[in-house]
Amino acid sequence: MNRRHLLKGIGALGITALLPINKVNALTDQVTKLNSGLDDSVCWLTPAKTEGPYYFDPGLIRADITEGRAGMPLQMTITVVNNDCTPIPNVMVDVWHADKDGNYSGYNGFVGQTFMRGTLFTNAQGVVVFNTVYPGWYTGRATHIHFKVRLNATTFVTSQFCFLDSVNNAVYATSQYSSRGPNPMTNAQDGIFGSAAPQYLVMEATAVGTTSYNGTYTIGINSPTGVNDPVELVNGFGLEQNYPNPFNPSTNIVYHLGKSGDVKLAVFDMLGKEVAVIVNQFQQAGRYEIKFDASRLHSGFYFYKLTAANEFVDTKEMLLIK
Repeated sequence: MNRRHLLKGIGALGITALLPINKVNALTDQVTKLNSGLDDSVCWLTPAKTEGPYYFDPGLIRADITEGRAGMPLQMTITVVNNDCTPIPNVMVDVWHADKDGNYSGYNGFVGQTFMRGTLFTNAQGVVVFNTVYPGWYTGRATHIHFKVRLNATTFVTSQFCFLDSVNNAVYATSQYSSRGPNPMTNAQDGIFGSAAPQYLVMEATAVGTTSYNGTYTIGINSPTGVNDPVELVNGFGLEQNYPNPFNPSTNIVYHLGKSGDVKLAVFDMLGKEVAVIVNQFQQAGRYEIKFDASRLHSGFYFYKLTAANEFVDTKEMLLIK
């Protein structure tokens, strides 16, 4: 599957992730392997997993996602690679999970809170490091962490990873977790993972003495080398990716009109609410470049949608970081 086909099929479960066959415990070993010229045969396709009902995007760019909440410290080192296992810099990694008691921020009694959620950009080695606590469990699911990987505000994969049951049991026997006991749902019983050690969906977590854990996980995405590809015009119509992206507070949007007609270029939030109308008028055929000022909007992901001449509609995603 090439990148262009991947983007056309970007609707959640159709996306796939690529993960290297060899897992490594130490970051230095991991980066060495990724840079050693391994060929495509060491990478595998694995289905993306649902993001679940607990996702929202508050635009939290931060490494420490605990907000001071208690739990066994867990440092998560996540590496993003492409389909030949080369690390990819400047990719957004978005993670979210339950606290030690199985609660998600933003839901039930925690509306308006944002604990255990965050986003980072990979460094030159394709690595992000999150500081969090070991997630607790809630009824009906094995212990897990959700993630999205994005490149230039385009979602490449949405999935989840779990931990070995033996590690879960060791953590849940410690004083901070023992009041709830072990998770009655194992990985093999879970509807998402379906195996005691689901291939390419396990974070390797290693105890650091008796006080914390280090976890490593590698995510692969289909080759993103075409991010600067020219826009594909359909009968002369096309909508380009905004630039710069991410942006603050303004960005440029280029679109092409194959013929004259009524044009509307609007911006929507992640819930589908229209938050800005950039263009709403009759325009002649041609190329247009519009500057969008988002000073009055909050940080986060937005969609911009072009409707033109009653025959062309396209939507792209952009990220505002203040």
